[in-house]
Amino acid sequence: MLRRCWLKHTGLLLALCTGFFLNAAFGQSSIEGRVVESASDTAIEGAGISLARPTGAEIQSARTGPSGEFRFPAVEPGDYQLRVEAGGHAAIVYHLALRPRQPLILTIEMTPRLTGATQVEVRATASGVDTGETGSLRSLSRAELAELPAPMTHSLQTLVQQEAPGAVLSHDNFVHVRGNEMSLHQFINGVSFLDNPHEQFSPPMSPEVIEFVSILTGGFPAEYGNRFGGVLDIATRSGRTMSGHGSASLGVGTVLNRDAALEYGGSAGRWGYYLFASGAESGRFLNPPEAHEIHDLGYGLFSLAQIDYQSDKDFWKILVMGSGSRFQLPNTTEEAALGRDATRRLASQTAILTWQRIFSPRSLSTLSVYQRVGSDRLVPTSDAVTPFGKGSRSPLTTGFKSDFSFAFGGHTIKTGADAAWMRLLESFTFDPRDEHEEGGAGGAAEADAHGHGELEAFDFRGRNHGGLVGVYLQDHFSPFRNLTVDLGARFDQITLVGTYQEVSPRVGLAYYFPGTRTHFHFNYNRFFTPPPVEYLILAGELGRTIKLDGAAPGITKPYTQNYFEAGWKQELHRKILLEANAYRHRGRNSFENSEISNTRLFMPTNFARANAEGVEVALNLRDLETAGFSGRIQYAAAWVNFFGPVSGGFPSEDLHPNQIIRPAFDQTHTGTASLFYRRKWRDVRTALNLRYGSGTPVEEEAPDGGLRFATLPQHLTVDLSAGLDLWKSEPRRLALEFDALNVSNSVYRISKESETTPIQFAPRRTVLGRLAFHF
Repeated sequence: MLRRCWLKHTGLLLALCTGFFLNAAFGQSSIEGRVVESASDTAIEGAGISLARPTGAEIQSARTGPSGEFRFPAVEPGDYQLRVEAGGHAAIVYHLALRPRQPLILTIEMTPRLTGATQVEVRATASGVDTGETGSLRSLSRAELAELPAPMTHSLQTLVQQEAPGAVLSHDNFVHVRGNEMSLHQFINGVSFLDNPHEQFSPPMSPEVIEFVSILTGGFPAEYGNRFGGVLDIATRSGRTMSGHGSASLGVGTVLNRDAALEYGGSAGRWGYYLFASGAESGRFLNPPEAHEIHDLGYGLFSLAQIDYQSDKDFWKILVMGSGSRFQLPNTTEEAALGRDATRRLASQTAILTWQRIFSPRSLSTLSVYQRVGSDRLVPTSDAVTPFGKGSRSPLTTGFKSDFSFAFGGHTIKTGADAAWMRLLESFTFDPRDEHEEGGAGGAAEADAHGHGELEAFDFRGRNHGGLVGVYLQDHFSPFRNLTVDLGARFDQITLVGTYQEVSPRVGLAYYFPGTRTHFHFNYNRFFTPPPVEYLILAGELGRTIKLDGAAPGITKPYTQNYFEAGWKQELHRKILLEANAYRHRGRNSFENSEISNTRLFMPTNFARANAEGVEVALNLRDLETAGFSGRIQYAAAWVNFFGPVSGGFPSEDLHPNQIIRPAFDQTHTGTASLFYRRKWRDVRTALNLRYGSGTPVEEEAPDGGLRFATLPQHLTVDLSAGLDLWKSEPRRLALEFDALNVSNSVYRISKESETTPIQFAPRRTVLGRLAFHF
């Protein structure tokens, strides 16, 4: 059974929170605009504005003021219809996809009603152009997620691999974005945690509970705190949008793949409730060190419950979710013959309480309180020959986040503070089972000819506590028509294994040319990112005691970066959008996860500095109703370098100053393509997904006895999907889906983390089938 993980003090924490005068934010957005005559730009006073869900259920309504202005200050992310009516004019219906934290500003031009013309339909985001966006992102609504093949939404990692430009799959199922080791930071209803979301560190969160997600890769407003790389801004589903409906699904496939999920949501008066539970098992849980998996069985469980309440001025939401996974650590044939049988057990529980109060159409204050407790247990092998590693972690995070936002004179200003208290408990026992004598915690490391240290046996126990504090101020405004400016700054201080602080300015600009439907943006961000918390105390202990080249690098330090990005969007057609972005960042104390021997225990390592640069191009084709096609093609080129020496954390390599290291995720060329076809008859749907990579770097011995970098072979994989409704009687339907992953069985070599670890291989061909009953 999964190890139990309890939320201590949660009840006390949540009870105290209700005493705060401030209120809670959870990634809500705002809509404001001005209604004018199309010919004269004259304001239309008294126009009726109604905001409704696609089902027709009205959420909010308003009337325009003397200047034609209106504002909805707090709107949950998702799909909406905005209807505008004024006497003597044709009604306008805008179809909107509102992402988390988006301050959407519209200018609505109305025309006199002509004979037979009573309504004009406008899809405000038909091509995906947001004229006020100063960064790069990819947004997906609940409706768009539901149309994706099931394997793409198996986990957040699989979703990002296909949807984020340049996302690179590396060793141990890690996914990296734009030259950053630590990526895919999650904001769940406006709250973030320092925990690494990858499968080696945390049990996964199911994408099926998402109402709307934005994948941010560049241009991060100050409210996003000390996060960079790929940020997943997630708004979870609410029962108030499900109207007493739900679904149940069951999937089976080759390689021992099995999964099941159940969800239900509804409302009672002003209350909404949503429940979700899922479980999955696979015979290839992690990418193995051989083409055919050995000792690689794993399973995971995930559950979520959410209750929300909405009145005229207040909105409450409480989210509780728990997850766990247990999996074998894959072996080589040689390790299997020796009886190696190491496993890992992960568990996590999270509670988030939110409360929002609207003071006026132009102001609201916010507060969020949260707690997360986790458990990570590395169960050692029972054989007496292979390297021995026994470890455990138990992190606890408790915190709050407070914000206040208001709008005046064309400015949307937001200010806030967040604070978190953290407790870390760690233990690790290691024995390389070689000829070295046993040493203390972080016994001496002897460098080989290539500068790689070999650890002696040690036993470690560590405990630490500390916290993070941050404050920010940001402004979103348009000094003149078609120009949008984002200005912000934040101050962060972290006190955990050391004390560090930084001021981080954020600047973003965007300009839109309506005549050619062209959008340009530029942004600069200063980042200050706390070190990863996974085995952070152990990494600091080894960093203080191990000396390579006569010096110990010390504890793991925060990563500071200067990040520049420029982008261009061109609407080629109402449903076709071309995007291009270029970025460059430079930083000190960059992160990489380093493994101790072959134990699959990772801890952070700092390198003195790093740089990365790249370009990304994407062509987005949105629903062509008559043809039934939609799709997206992405290409990215990137160049990433780390530079020695090791400046903190686990001293995995003895590097000379300015010695260049290519990280295991430095893949120069990456491409993805998705093509979807859908017909109304029985909702027949097919999908084609392709992924290409030019190969990641590996170290190899040079003819002169030194080391050099080579590149693993390029690869291309193809996935196919097909589905239809077997039976339908609204609102009930029974759907069937078949998926074939890696059709050509291209079991390519993904990457190699270090000299002491073998190359890992991609999944082999897998065939899946799924039944889903919607009710």
